[in-house]
Amino acid sequence: MPIHRRLGGPPSLLVLLALGATVHVQAQVFKSTVEVVPLTVTVTDAKGEYVKNLVETDFAVLEEGVRQSLAFFANEPVPIDLALTIDASESMASQLPIVRRAAGALVDSLRGGDRATVVTIKNAVGVALPLTADRPRIDAAIRDLSASGRTALYDGVYVVLKELERARTAEIRRRVLVLLSDGLDTASGLGADDMLALARRAGVGIYVIAMPTWGSHLPRKRQDGSALQAEYAMRALASDTGARSFFPKRVEELPAIYREIADELANQYELGYLPSRSVTRGSFQRVTVHVEDAIARTRSGYYADQGSVASTLPALSTTVGLVRPH
Repeated sequence: MPIHRRLGGPPSLLVLLALGATVHVQAQVFKSTVEVVPLTVTVTDAKGEYVKNLVETDFAVLEEGVRQSLAFFANEPVPIDLALTIDASESMASQLPIVRRAAGALVDSLRGGDRATVVTIKNAVGVALPLTADRPRIDAAIRDLSASGRTALYDGVYVVLKELERARTAEIRRRVLVLLSDGLDTASGLGADDMLALARRAGVGIYVIAMPTWGSHLPRKRQDGSALQAEYAMRALASDTGARSFFPKRVEELPAIYREIADELANQYELGYLPSRSVTRGSFQRVTVHVEDAIARTRSGYYADQGSVASTLPALSTTVGLVRPH
């Protein structure tokens, strides 16, 4: 993977050290605790086509308006940890056959070294399959999806963020959550604002596919307030994490949407920087990325010195019903 670094020293070693990765050199193991802010960046032109073959100097990264020097840059995809998070409540029963095919195609696009987990959202949140690179097990977990109960949507996002954090290692990996739901939460202990706040802390790109709900075909002024609130939450969830939201009108659109997500994951850049100024611990720092004559999309920012996301979330057992596979 082409990786470039501005700081002095051997590029490959310093890049990995800055990321907190483990590096084996002459039978010795090095590990760093340097806090680098990692960014996954999607760059498109005015037509929405992905801009490829950019180099480090094409990017300008600003934190709270202040230009930052890049600590690392990679113009090829890094290994992915993919969380397929699927609303399997009773309202989704008729759509599951197409959902299975579309989700399976996304898994087929993964490369060697990528991993996936399958999480279902019903009355409780079920981890149908923990994070693994075993493709037959991933395919089986998708095939075995079944629908029942109500939708604990916000709790589902919470559980996936915890699962991805729990499985995190020193290896450089991109963490992605693909959420499919009608957007209406009917069973969560968490609220929409809590979910959004947690998502902004996690550093996980969250792609949202929001299926149409009853009355969504009506003019906006005639739609139910809860449906409009759900739409806002879904759009914000994707936007704040640097990903995208999709609002298909028919379930038949799902295969094309999952293909779009797979295409985007294969055409992103990885950047990182060491903040150039001291900031208040726990404060939210807004980040923007600029590329000349193009549109660069990344997460809206990060929380300074937050530690692991696990330490910022409430205790799982007191908030969310979680079902793990036997």
